[in-house]
Amino acid sequence: DGSDLTYALNVDKAGHFMGGLEAADIFSSSMRWAGMNEKQSVWYGAIFGTTLQLAIETKDAYAPYWGFSKWDLALGLAGAFWPVAQYYNSSLKAINFKFSYYTHSDIYWQIEEQKGRETNKYLWQDDYPNQTYWVTFNVSDITNTSFLPDWLNVAIGFGLDDNQYLNQKNTKTGGNNEWYIAVDYDIPKMLKKWDSPIAKTVKHWLNYLHFPAPTIRISPKIEFYPLFI
Repeated sequence: DGSDLTYALNVDKAGHFMGGLEAADIFSSSMRWAGMNEKQSVWYGAIFGTTLQLAIETKDAYAPYWGFSKWDLALGLAGAFWPVAQYYNSSLKAINFKFSYYTHSDIYWQIEEQKGRETNKYLWQDDYPNQTYWVTFNVSDITNTSFLPDWLNVAIGFGLDDNQYLNQKNTKTGGNNEWYIAVDYDIPKMLKKWDSPIAKTVKHWLNYLHFPAPTIRISPKIEFYPLFI
C-alpha cells in the first residue's frame, strides 16, 4: 500500500508509457507492412499495446513482490493510444518520446542485494536510477520557423537519482526525481539522404533513443553536462 507511487518515484510509469507506445508501434508497423491502411493499423496497434500492458499488470497482480497498478495500466494505455492521437491531430507529430540508459550508479543493485535477492546486471529494465525518459519537441514544426535545423529538437528529461534506501519495512523509499532540458536529434530528418526502405525502418526505431547531447539538469540541483545520456 502506498509504495506504487514511491518505489521508483513514477519513473516506472514513464516506462509503462514507452512500453505501450512501442508495442503499439511494432504491431501497427507490422500491419502496414502486411497491407493494412494507416488508420486501421494505428487502432489495431493501440488495442495490441493496451492488451500487452493489461497482461503485464495481470502478471504483476500475482507476483510475489508486486501487485496490480491502475496507474501502470493507465500510462501504458496512454502510450498505446499516442499514435492514434497523432494520426487525428497532425500537430502532435512534433512531440515524441524517447529513452536513454547509462550506468551512472549501482544503487539499484546494492538495494536488491540488501533485500537478499539475486541480481543480474544484464536485467536493466527495473534499474530506474539509470534510466531517463524524454519528451521531445521539434521547434521548427511547432513555431513554423526555420531559424533552427529541422532535425534539432528540445527535450525534457525525467529520471531518478541514487539517494533511495530501504526503510524498516524493507521497502524502497527516498530519492529525488531528476529533471533535464537537453538538445535532441530527429534521426529521420538528420539522415534524409539515407532513404532506402531499410534505412527508413532503421531510422524510425533509432528515433526512440535519446543520444548523448548537451544537457542541463534543473532539479534537484543545477548541473551542466556537455554530453549526457
